[in-house]
Amino acid sequence: MNSVTLCPIDSREVVAEVAADFAITNHVLPPELLVTVFDDLYRRITELLPFPLPYAKAVEHFTRHPLLKYMLVCRRWFNIIQTSPYYWTFAEIGVMIGGPQPEESQWHAVRHGELILEAQKRLEKSGSLPLHLTIAPEFIMDFDFMLQVLEKHVGRLETLNIVAGSKYDTIRYIPQEDFKQLLGLPFLSLKRLYIGKLDIADTLPETDDSHLLQIDLDAPHLDQLLYPFHAIFPATPSRLTLLSISKSNFSLMNPPFSWGQIELPELLELRIAKCKPGPILFALSTPLLQVLIFHSNEVHNDNSMELPEYPYLRDLQWADNGHDPTFELIFQRCPNLTRYANFAIGRENKISHGMTDGPTILEGPGGINSIEWPRLEEVLFDCVSCFHLLALVKLVPTIKRIRVIKDPYEFGDMETEKKLLDELRQKVDVGPWLDPWSHN
Repeated sequence: MNSVTLCPIDSREVVAEVAADFAITNHVLPPELLVTVFDDLYRRITELLPFPLPYAKAVEHFTRHPLLKYMLVCRRWFNIIQTSPYYWTFAEIGVMIGGPQPEESQWHAVRHGELILEAQKRLEKSGSLPLHLTIAPEFIMDFDFMLQVLEKHVGRLETLNIVAGSKYDTIRYIPQEDFKQLLGLPFLSLKRLYIGKLDIADTLPETDDSHLLQIDLDAPHLDQLLYPFHAIFPATPSRLTLLSISKSNFSLMNPPFSWGQIELPELLELRIAKCKPGPILFALSTPLLQVLIFHSNEVHNDNSMELPEYPYLRDLQWADNGHDPTFELIFQRCPNLTRYANFAIGRENKISHGMTDGPTILEGPGGINSIEWPRLEEVLFDCVSCFHLLALVKLVPTIKRIRVIKDPYEFGDMETEKKLLDELRQKVDVGPWLDPWSHN
């Protein structure tokens, strides 16, 4: 039996009576009904697989096949699962090579080629069905052989997770040429592509932009794209609805991008992290954008750049690190904004609770009265006093909900803040930290 796996076994146990007397079950249940049950089990388990899939989670998921428990009930069940292509549509190449193994110092050299061949057999077991694949290229020594295996199945890939292992466990750095070969394949059915923080070796001539790869994907149906470091896009105009970019310096592109050069007419959500947002926003044409998230631990003082209007933007999450010309311009280009947060939602635990500075947007030059505020309904701040919140609610009466991560009692006199908070609660729904809204 192949030792392929996907995720931890589902919590449902095989019914004891069935496991104890499977002969009766086999006489009662026709194969069609068994397949229906197994289909539902497999679908429920694989739906729990996250996207993107980090390396540690991939190792956990691929440790054993999700239906292994049912394969061990009897030979009939084993044969049904082994010979049904649907139960092999989630696969990996290289992930388990990097997992903990006995005698690890010798294991890679002895077993590596064998594991790639096993991966090839597992891919073939899924027949012609849509395929969801996780690759760990840093653990694959024979990259050309892996590409040969993948080329036979690339046309039916719907999900591709290219994961990075721990920097202490990886076998090799990935040459840029290998990386470009992998992403140069024709992904004609690909819908979701995730690229982890791979160790990519600089093998091109050393120029100012040699470390920034620009790769045009052949992926006409790509819907979600998440990657770090480089500039990777499907042919434009594309069908992307979600794009996540981190540590990618678009200002180094040669030749530089022109305004709105990258057409993303269906993009709904854009995430930018740890890089200059201005050049990226300048290069992208996103007329239907609804969610914009920017996270960084430092201020990027981009030069003044031409940026478009964002008439459909409803949700703006922008890390507040002080005066930020790009944010100030963006905020004025979102006339229909309904939610604003001065941090990236989901990173609340990363916020320093030693901070004492209030939101720049409320305490900047000219104060809150100098800003043309949209009709906000929900605002979220990492650190703010109730005095400022009351002033904001008075200025923007459409606000219905306010969340504050740092305890507002730590601002000034506690009794005063408590009194102001009580007054604020009479006007809007207030949720401190991650607590439920007060009116729920």
